[in-house]
Amino acid sequence: MGIVDLQDHKKLEILRSQIEGFKVSDVMDTEYPTLDPEDRVKDALAMMKKSGYQDIPVIENGNYVAMMSYGSLLKKKGINGDSKIRNLMSGAPTVADSDSLMDVSEKMVSNNSRQIAVVSGNSKKKVIGVVSRGAIVEVVSSLKTINEIKVWEVMTNPVEYVKDDDTLDKAIELMRSLDIRTVPVVMGDGKVKGVIGMKEVIDNNWTDGYRSLADMNDIKISVSSVCTNNAESVSWDSDIETAAEIMCKNGISTLPVLESGSAVGVITQYDILEIVAACRQREMLFVQLSGLSDSDKEYSDQIYEYIQSEISKISKVGTPSSLTFHYGKYNEGGDRQKYSVSGRLALDSEVFTAKEVGWDIAKVSNDLMKKLTAAVMERKDAKDTYRKRKK
Repeated sequence: MGIVDLQDHKKLEILRSQIEGFKVSDVMDTEYPTLDPEDRVKDALAMMKKSGYQDIPVIENGNYVAMMSYGSLLKKKGINGDSKIRNLMSGAPTVADSDSLMDVSEKMVSNNSRQIAVVSGNSKKKVIGVVSRGAIVEVVSSLKTINEIKVWEVMTNPVEYVKDDDTLDKAIELMRSLDIRTVPVVMGDGKVKGVIGMKEVIDNNWTDGYRSLADMNDIKISVSSVCTNNAESVSWDSDIETAAEIMCKNGISTLPVLESGSAVGVITQYDILEIVAACRQREMLFVQLSGLSDSDKEYSDQIYEYIQSEISKISKVGTPSSLTFHYGKYNEGGDRQKYSVSGRLALDSEVFTAKEVGWDIAKVSNDLMKKLTAAVMERKDAKDTYRKRKK
């Protein structure tokens, strides 16, 4: 984030004070779609297509129980359209209408949510509205201080993309592996053709004729046949205000960042929400290790030592606010279990993610932490390159 890079805390305070003037109640939708746990997958997809929502509250007996999202469908394979959504919905967090935009932005970032349910202060199970990323981005576009932050300071690079002649199943697999829902489509000469997202995949390919979503993982049609063409874009040296205005005007969430017509990065609504979340004041790093079995917890001290060692390096280039490791196990033949660990580090206005797999939980944890450190340093080098070019 430019504010942190420049070490100009006065700008940070000004931006924070501007954002603090808005509450969830100022931006939430009071008319919104809902689903029932007994609804089917194809009912949910039809609702998403009709409403434009990618995350829809699931209500049972008048009470909020979970969210149903594109993301849940993206992570699953072999889902039948007639399956009940009860087994697919996720327990996403909620917010109150009195919460600040910094609070809700942090929850959206940490849970990769497009929409979050707003619940009544008197009854935390009664939904009174929904707040969307786009609504927060629209507020950001009106803040004067935001035009002092440049696109190159928050964009994601290098660019993860698919080629226009790639097949659709490749785009789906890339989105699944990166836990994202939109990627740029690039032509052979490096120029951006458009954007492909889960919305386009489902809008163009989901029909009752598909027996399951697994069918969508083997679609051999070209990406160019379903992607959005002539995608809106932004220059790498534009300001965030310009990017936010383009997103709001066109109702889009992703902008390829261009230089001389070629993609050098991507900026999304997610990136802009990270700026808002970064304005929240914090006093210490929050670390959470989840998914550890009782037998694995004996390694916690060793894992924390690895974390502390790498965080000391990371803290020299930014201010980490939260770090989460989630552990899973699976059998890969025989009786031994392999560890699969995913990590998520919030640093200033950005979130870094990484995954690692291995037999030794301590080594896997150490390797994962080193991956996060390497990603932070690589991002710093990329920023330094653009900063020098601006001079």
